[in-house]
Amino acid sequence: MSPTTTSDIQSEELLPEILVLCTSSTAPGHVLPLTAIARHLTSRGFSVTFVGAPHHADLISSSGASFFPVHESLTIEKGQYRQWGAARAAFPEGMARMAQDFKTFFIGQIPGQVESTRAGLKHVLKKVKAEGLGRKIVIINETMWFGFLPWKWGAELPSLDHSDNGEESPLLTPPSLGINVTPLMLDADHLPPFPTCLLPSSDDNHSARKRDRVLKDWLYRFVVREAYDGFRDLIRAAGGLNVPDEWMINLSVTAHNTTLQLCHPALEYPRPDLPPHVKFAGCVPPSGAVPKGFVFPLWWQADVVENVEKRRIVVVSQGTLARDYSMLLAPTAKALAGREDVLLIALLGKGGLEVPPGILPASEEQGDVGNVRVVDFIPYDAVLKYADVMVFNAGYGGFVHCVVNGVPVIAAGLTEDKCEVSARVEWTGVGINLRTGRPSAEAVASAVDEILTNPKYRARARELATEVSKENALEVVEKEVCVLAGLC
Repeated sequence: MSPTTTSDIQSEELLPEILVLCTSSTAPGHVLPLTAIARHLTSRGFSVTFVGAPHHADLISSSGASFFPVHESLTIEKGQYRQWGAARAAFPEGMARMAQDFKTFFIGQIPGQVESTRAGLKHVLKKVKAEGLGRKIVIINETMWFGFLPWKWGAELPSLDHSDNGEESPLLTPPSLGINVTPLMLDADHLPPFPTCLLPSSDDNHSARKRDRVLKDWLYRFVVREAYDGFRDLIRAAGGLNVPDEWMINLSVTAHNTTLQLCHPALEYPRPDLPPHVKFAGCVPPSGAVPKGFVFPLWWQADVVENVEKRRIVVVSQGTLARDYSMLLAPTAKALAGREDVLLIALLGKGGLEVPPGILPASEEQGDVGNVRVVDFIPYDAVLKYADVMVFNAGYGGFVHCVVNGVPVIAAGLTEDKCEVSARVEWTGVGINLRTGRPSAEAVASAVDEILTNPKYRARARELATEVSKENALEVVEKEVCVLAGLC
């Protein structure tokens, strides 16, 4: 189903009459796309309240949104993230660790997410009542935040008014717009289940279809059964008594009035079976902006912008959360250090981080003396503008950033949704799937050489960049908000 068009919006003068409550998982890769949406909406006149973690307060506030803190159980200081992270290390990468994550990082956050959402809703409702302007409320809900779902299945809103007999006056649940910033994990009869990381089979491959059905039955009956039941129990406990008997990942996509997949259809497997209210929004376009106060490293202008030596620029990133640099940064540095034709830029993922001893080859540990440049943080779009290839841990945000910038990729990831992203890298033809989260230096070197010498990867990346540039996800989100508010 096609998103709403610009002509459907009645008048920009109506936009400030919508109040938007943004909810998002506290993981950086989920928060960043939502702050881009918040920045766009506030620039268009919307009032946006963003429920987020304290360590993202500055990021959220810089988008123009009003920051509203999550419940303390979702903070790094008082939450269980450290315990969960330590416990997951005992499970091997792959399905076993994913099953553990479903029981902890997914459903373990639901009570705190519900309390955060309840407080945020009450805050917004009070604001609407105080202003007396008849504002409409639309919820923008990142799909991995389950805290609003009880209200989709029967939970009552926090009430502010009282009738003459002293009883609370019922309120209607605001419409919600789901935003999916991961691979589309909604089940389909013609696709292997998430997260088996298998590529789709052809329509006439009956044995593969039978395999997929068996895998789905095995997954739900055994691997994620505890999380399957735990999700529904927690949603019911929060008042969502009408929660359907279905897998939580499916429900997180289908529960909303409209859900937008934040990518172009070309980046996903064919989905002719999508419900009509689940739509592709396109990609967030690349941004030339850098954070306020950001300063590029001293070598940036000469080595990257001017690049007088005409070296091929390779970027490697371990991502924002996985900081075991032995997994990907170390083998990539070992593979490319000393090459005169390549400049390697290693991104550590967050400002203030440093690479520990033993990760870089000895010849590179003294600083920017060879062909390896290590930097704590540079915005993806700023560095990808000059990149010839990116080696990354298969985060979905990194994948989309590379596509919109026309940069081929080498994917090395198995945890969370990363093996599914790696599979899509392979399926789209935009890069190489190393099928591991811990590649050897030889595997990285071979993949880099293949991409730098075979023009098909760059051609495909540029083809996709041209295709996805035809739509602007931020504008699509804005239009869908207006539709849900009844203004177009």
